[in-house]
Parts: sequence; C-alpha cells; structure tokens
Amino acid sequence: MNENPYKKARMTNWFQPSMLLNVALKSLISGTFGNYADRRELQAALSKDSDEDSCKLRKRLVTDRQEIWIDFICDTGDGFDSTYSVAKKAAQRQLVVQTEDRKSERVTTTRGDILILGGDEVYPFPTLDNYTTKFKVPFEAAGDKNEVLSELNRPLLFAIPGNHDWYDGLGNFMKLFCQQRSIGIWRTVQKRSYFAIPLPNNYWIWATDIQLNSNIDQPQLDYFTRMAREEMQDGDKIILVTAEPAWVYKEIRKNDQSFDRLDFFISRHIRDEHQLIGKKFKLAINITGDLHHYSRYSQKENGHQYITSGGGGAFLHLTHNLPPVLDAIAGDRAQEKITRKAIFPSVSDSKRLLLGNLLFPFKNPAFISLACLVYVYLFWLLQSHQAIMNGTFFLSRFTDISLVGFFETIGIYFLGAPSIALSIGALFGGFWLFVDRVAKKAGNFIIGFVHASGQTIMLFATMFWLAQTELMSFWGSWWGNAMIVLIFGLVGGTLSSFLMGAYLYLSNRLLAMHEDESSSALANPNFKNFTRMRIHDQGIDIYPVGIKKVQNWTVSGTQKQLRVDGDDFETILIEPPIHVLDAELD
Repeated sequence: MNENPYKKARMTNWFQPSMLLNVALKSLISGTFGNYADRRELQAALSKDSDEDSCKLRKRLVTDRQEIWIDFICDTGDGFDSTYSVAKKAAQRQLVVQTEDRKSERVTTTRGDILILGGDEVYPFPTLDNYTTKFKVPFEAAGDKNEVLSELNRPLLFAIPGNHDWYDGLGNFMKLFCQQRSIGIWRTVQKRSYFAIPLPNNYWIWATDIQLNSNIDQPQLDYFTRMAREEMQDGDKIILVTAEPAWVYKEIRKNDQSFDRLDFFISRHIRDEHQLIGKKFKLAINITGDLHHYSRYSQKENGHQYITSGGGGAFLHLTHNLPPVLDAIAGDRAQEKITRKAIFPSVSDSKRLLLGNLLFPFKNPAFISLACLVYVYLFWLLQSHQAIMNGTFFLSRFTDISLVGFFETIGIYFLGAPSIALSIGALFGGFWLFVDRVAKKAGNFIIGFVHASGQTIMLFATMFWLAQTELMSFWGSWWGNAMIVLIFGLVGGTLSSFLMGAYLYLSNRLLAMHEDESSSALANPNFKNFTRMRIHDQGIDIYPVGIKKVQNWTVSGTQKQLRVDGDDFETILIEPPIHVLDAELD
C-alpha cells in the first residue's frame, strides 16, 4: 500500500482556541491522574537493569577511551524546519564552528557518541502521530544517506521526558525511546525514563525524570542510590540533566519549589551531605531545556556550569528578562556570585523580536476568531434582551447619545438583565485571570485588572462607534443585520487581538511578565541551538552551537522515503568554548 506524501509540520499555534482548551484539559487530567498512576514506579518494577547491560555500556563508552563527545538537544518536535535544521547539524560527522564576531578560532567538533534529549521531545501533545511526524521523521531524514554505520559505530540516544511527554502518562515516550530501536543514525538503549551513563575519566551523566514538575519518586531515588554505591567511585564527576532550569525559575518565579527539590537531590545523592551514600561526587554541569533559548551561568569560569540549551525546534523564548545574577540559589554563604555569562539570542535581538507582539492579530489569526465569537455572542445577548423588551434594535438607542449617556444605558442593561451582567463579568474575569501569576512582581492582579478593563471598554467602545456610523441604516433586512453583526465581530475581535498583543508587549518589556505567552505568541522558529561537549582527561570542553536563521526546507516523498532539499545554512559558536577543569570542581 502506498503511503501518503509527507506534509511538513508547522510551528504550534498556542493561541488557537482549540489549542488553549486542549492544553488546559491535558494539563488537568495528566496532573490529576499522574499522581495516582505514576508510570515511573511501574518502570522500576518491570525494567530491572542487569549486570550484563551495565557491562556492555561501560565497555562501549569507557573501556580504552580517553575522550568522548556528547550532544545535548532539548525541546524538539515542533515545526519541521527548525527541528530538522538542528538534527541535520547534530548528525554531521564533523561540524566546524566559530563565533559570529570571528574573534575566536574556528573549531572542528565531532558528532556526539551519545545524544541526550533533555525533555519535551514533541509538541503540543505526545500522540504517536506527533512523535512520528514531528520528531522521528526529521531526525531520520537528518543523517547522511551515504554513511554506513555498524551497530557498534551508531551513536547512542538517551532521552528524559518533559511535561509535554507526560500528557499521556508517558505511554508513547516509552514506546519510542525505551524499546531499543533505531531512529535515523541513532540507537536507543535505555529501559526507563531516567538513567546513569558511565563515561571516560570518571565522569557520569545522571538524568532525572521529574514527571509534571513533581518530586523524584522513591524507586528513582533508589536507582541513583544503587548506582552511586555499586558503580561509582568517590570523587567521580557528574553532568546532571534535568527537565527544567530550576536555578532560573527560583529567581524569576514566585513560590517556585523546583530548585528546592533539585537541591535536595544534589545534597543527598551527589554531595552526600546526609552520609547516605558513603561517597562524595563533584557536580560539573547542570544542563536542561524547557526555556527555548541558550543561557549559561557560573561562579567560576572553569568550574561548575548552569546551562539552559532548549533550542531544539520549539518556539523561541526571549532572553532579555533573564536575571544577570542568581542570588536566590547562591545564598548568603556564597563567596562569589553566580552570574550570567552568555545568552542567545542577545538582549538587543530579544527586545527587537518582542515588538512582534504588536502584530499579534497577524501572527495569531485564530485568536481573532475566538474574540469575534465572543463579540457576536454578546451582541446577540444584548439584542435578544432588547427584542424581548420592545422589539427594537438595541444599538438604535445609542445613535444620538453622548458617551456618558451610552455607559449609563449599559448600566441599566446590567441591572435589568443578570445574564448580560454575568456574561460581561465572565469576559472581564477571564482576561483578569490571564495575568501572569507566577512572576515575582508586586501588583500582578492590578496589571490584570487594567488589561481586563481595557478589553471590556474596547467592547463597549466598538458598540458606541458602530452606533454612530451610517451602517445603522441597513438594519432591518436579513443581509443588513448579518453585515452589522459581522462587522461588529470582526472589528471588535481584531481590536481585542491588538490590545492583547500590546498588553503582552508592555507587561513583558516593562514588568518582565508573561515570559511564556509573549514568546509563544511569536512562534519564532529561529535562534535554535544545541550543546556539544567533549570529555577528556583534564575536564570538559563545551561548544554551544547556534543557528540564527532556520532554513525553509522543501520536502517530497513519504515518511520512510523523504527527500529534503534546501541550501546549507550557517551555524555559529554562541560563545567561545567553555573549559570545565577537574581541578576547579568542588
């Protein structure tokens, strides 16, 4: 049977009405039932790691090796163009990169012997079709068709889930990543959603699964305890992979507990401050995604690094509000501040991109339809009340009236029709509750109140404007009535969308609020990144690879026989190579 031609996946439109509803429902359902059916505990019961598996992994990755290359990609599986662009560069046997200003030397990097996926492998929902079309197909197409790889030479792929992978309880994630299969040039070998990987020179990768921003479950803690006691030596170094940048969230989000949970895990299982392991390890790198940009923080330039590298394909998160210093996690005991060393995109680029929110209706046309429907519904409600009262057109009462008189009349409507008052109140309340409630800003709800007031005033202002136009003369015929209602909905919906964009721009630019919403509204596929690391006998060299402009690829063929055409594109070194030295680790 012939397969249908493959169609490129587009970037997710997060402000599409159906998307807003589905995300809310998925979050509610997965968050509720995930607490009662934690698949991580089931994994622990069904997936027993054998000594043979451990020996095979150690023999392949550690024995007779002095160095190893590792690639880290996070937040993939959204638009085809962005996901494929990242996968294509990661799949090349060698990649030559240099900083954009050409001040650093050109560096030749080698494809990772291991590819780590740091969470949110697909958007918006982890259906099998989404995993196939948005993740698997672009990654399979990214490899060189002429390259012949034996099973021993095939790079290994490991993945942890993010919150989007958890929306189905982790079912499809387990099928794709935990059943030892090939995905393009890569081969999966893990049996559970968390893992510990031995590396040369007494390095390890530990990767945790925090489910839906929750605690690490007991079977997972037992797993890392066993690995630490039985497989590791005192003083071993760890690269810790997690699904969210808890160090940033601690600084910018109100009452965020993610770093407290992370620090608890580090203190017990890595630093062994409670003497549960009997060995102490050194933490070299914390690396994650979830925020779809690149940032790096550190205290000592050649010491422990905090890296966010979430540029695998999903919409770009802007960077201009990232804190310059991480005071919240350093504490009073810190001798040196944890400071921001690099970001991508730059602050100036980020602020420029934020301006795109002022074109919100053009970037999110589906939102206009939602606002239009709300306007039409309220028009119908007001007209039905007027028709019951005296059978006239309700806007005819406003054709020769002052603005003050207009609002006095609207107030009378509210008093005489509870359904109208409740509907307008629901509209007001919805926009009010839309306010960013997690940002560390005083008066969040005042800002939300101002926005909700503006949206409500816009509704009535559109009514008042329409009542003053010549369009009123067309009321009476079916087509005239339809035209007036349609114009009211379209004009009001469009103005409401512009106001939403202005609110997102101003609240983010002036108050550092709505980081997710002001970024997702742009659906920007550019400024992608992934992080490449080389472990050697002195420590780790880190090469953050950036893609400023994603190629618009042309595809033909089916999922299994896909041809991708397009010009090559530039990759840059986001910052000069970072050198983590073993001697500088605490």
